[in-house]
Amino acid sequence: MLYPILRAVMHLLRRIFLFTGLHVDGLEKVPKSGPVLVVGNHIASLDPPLTGALIKRFDVYYMAKSEYFVKRWQRWLFKGYNAFPVVRHSADRTSLKQALSILRDGHVLMMYPEGTRSVDLQVHRPYAGAGFLARKSAAPIVPVAVWGSEGVLPKGASWPRHDSEVHIRFGDPFLLPERNADGTRMDHQQSADYMMARVAAMLPERYRGVFGPGGDVSAASPAA
Repeated sequence: MLYPILRAVMHLLRRIFLFTGLHVDGLEKVPKSGPVLVVGNHIASLDPPLTGALIKRFDVYYMAKSEYFVKRWQRWLFKGYNAFPVVRHSADRTSLKQALSILRDGHVLMMYPEGTRSVDLQVHRPYAGAGFLARKSAAPIVPVAVWGSEGVLPKGASWPRHDSEVHIRFGDPFLLPERNADGTRMDHQQSADYMMARVAAMLPERYRGVFGPGGDVSAASPAA
């Protein structure tokens, strides 16, 4: 009951602070029914609620770090926005089971494979758990690339900026291949890398990080 209200509030804030500065491409590529796993890069706190609110479905769920569920008011807010906790840097079986259940029931799940917001705005290597979830669910995957959102509420600012230009680009749905280009079976880490590579390919070059020119994803560690 609370989600439609919070979603409406998100749209109101978008119209106030991003009246002409929000550019959305490919939103029609998100399936209108059935399970969907939406994966993206994460550079600002605004990314999950704004991206989810744009999807024209009310059954959008979010994985959020468990620290957001400690304080009572935060727990109320995040649960109201269809978010559930995940303990980062661990094999959180409870959150994985909930995520798989959401997809099994035909809903949308938003996930950020890097596991945290990127403070340097670069795409970092994702966690293998994201690949496990994607492969286990077998749900269609929709990549989403976001840039410019870091300028809406930069560090030290007490009020959102009206002159920010935010871009959100949705890509074509895809399924994970069973094998790598060399014919070897794709493991969970490689599956996660494959998903993030699809996201990074839609970003301007300066945001691509380990997936950009000169980057070496095989030598990189998952995001801290």
